[in-house]
Amino acid sequence: MRGMKLVLIAVVILIVVLGLGFAWGASGRVAAQRAVEDTKQQLDLAEARGKLLEARVSLYNVNFGDAQRLFEDAKTPLTRARDRYQQDGRRDAAEGISAALEHVQEAQRLAGKLDQSANNQASEALKAIQVATSK
Repeated sequence: MRGMKLVLIAVVILIVVLGLGFAWGASGRVAAQRAVEDTKQQLDLAEARGKLLEARVSLYNVNFGDAQRLFEDAKTPLTRARDRYQQDGRRDAAEGISAALEHVQEAQRLAGKLDQSANNQASEALKAIQVATSK
């Protein structure tokens, strides 16, 4: 009987220790996950900025086809960034990124028409991204 009590106490202690270990491990997980999400957001925004700047260089070099492709490439990371802002409830930032997407679409349309004013739209998109990320 005494041996059975000791086994039962050992099992209870083991369960408590495992529960505490799980809780301790889970507490840092939320913070780490948030840091990963923030890093992904920054990476997407940096990728979009890079594509827009590269597109502006192509426009300066009068390479409208390349600029058009780069504008298209910039849409994907901007869309992901906008969606993350919406999921996080950051409505102002999401609207700013949506405005940047509109400028990118207009720049792409103008580049398709071989219009150098696509550069102005790309500049506006970069400004919209800057404003959205400062909110």
